[in-house]
Amino acid sequence: MDIKGITKALMTYFEANTMGSGAKMREVFHDVAHIYGHNPDGTLGDMDMTAFVKLVDSSVDPSKPQPPPMDEIVSVAFTGENTAVVCVKVRFMDVLYTDILSLIRIGGKWFIISKLYSGEPIV
Repeated sequence: MDIKGITKALMTYFEANTMGSGAKMREVFHDVAHIYGHNPDGTLGDMDMTAFVKLVDSSVDPSKPQPPPMDEIVSVAFTGENTAVVCVKVRFMDVLYTDILSLIRIGGKWFIISKLYSGEPIV
């Protein structure tokens, strides 16, 4: 199984998150990816890639110091030669998210095709 390729995709995801770069997210998310989750305020998050990229792009204020990343790969499970489910933890603004990412390999490259998240405020 291609753990090296999965790790490379996850490092891009972590970097895009830390930088607040929607363009970098587009490198690792498939164009038709969808993002669902449980927001810290209890509401349902439901975004397509356009909304997600806009959110990521607005998340980092370059004039302010950024908190340190809290990136962690919790688990990787291959569901086939070209599909995998990954659990990661990431800090996004003042929230620690647990993300379940579904990945698919197309043309030798791994893409996130869906994301399910749950966030807890960092205190």
